[in-house]
Amino acid sequence: MEDKLKKNNRRNSERKGVAFTLTYGVEKPYSLRVNLGLSDDLDALMLDLSDSGVAMVTKFNLPSGSQLHMKFNFINLFLSGQERSHRMEVIGEVVSHAELGNGDYRIGICFHEISEEDKLAIRNFIKRSKITGGSNV
Repeated sequence: MEDKLKKNNRRNSERKGVAFTLTYGVEKPYSLRVNLGLSDDLDALMLDLSDSGVAMVTKFNLPSGSQLHMKFNFINLFLSGQERSHRMEVIGEVVSHAELGNGDYRIGICFHEISEEDKLAIRNFIKRSKITGGSNV
């Protein structure tokens, strides 16, 4: 079973389970945005995070290839002061989607546009989480 999970994991980067709220807007295809009536950003729950993408739960079944503009407050409790919280904005593409039931969907997103500073912050957060062995979110 473990081999099957490894085989299905398309990410090259380590991921960390989190529980961050994020907002997103559908950038492309425009027809999806219009068909769903999405004029405002939508809220979702981020389930895991890596420097290459996220998984989230949303009420919308977003097809693979959809381009999303996501915003979230990245909170790293391993840091202090103003360094603890950082606003991130990234562009990503939907690479997987699965119905969870109750009208919820798990959406996998690969980042296409993320700053090097944000990538480094995420990598350091994941590395620090492994060293301490705890979950801080």
